[in-house]
Amino acid sequence: MSSRWNRCAGDDRGFTLVELITVMVIIGVLAGIAIPLFLNQRSTAFETQLKSDLHNAAIAEESYALHHDGSYLTIGTADDLTAEGFRGTNGVAIALSAPTSGTGFCLTASAAALAGKPDNPQWLTDQGTDGGVPQKARPENC
Repeated sequence: MSSRWNRCAGDDRGFTLVELITVMVIIGVLAGIAIPLFLNQRSTAFETQLKSDLHNAAIAEESYALHHDGSYLTIGTADDLTAEGFRGTNGVAIALSAPTSGTGFCLTASAAALAGKPDNPQWLTDQGTDGGVPQKARPENC
């Protein structure tokens, strides 16, 4: 046993300091590339969820109008649409408002995770001016 121990003790194989530093630099460069990409993906996911919630709230508004003789819910929050089957996402706030002219509804959605970003808030209206697509700028009639 002692002869085997002496052979291992005299063995100088291992990693040099230069090899260890090289590996650490490579890992640092890879992390420097991956972290910003990951953060951008999170922002894109929050924006997609915001658009999805706007679309689902618009469907709930149409369902509300179907059950209330064509009148839309034009004041309140998305919580007021839960009776119509709308379930919002945590962190996304949707406000309901009446258009400045005509009938219909305006929806405004904002996400706390997108605070200060250009894609927050977004608007959707049924007035035909946006084609049912969430807008990044407030429509004239909202």
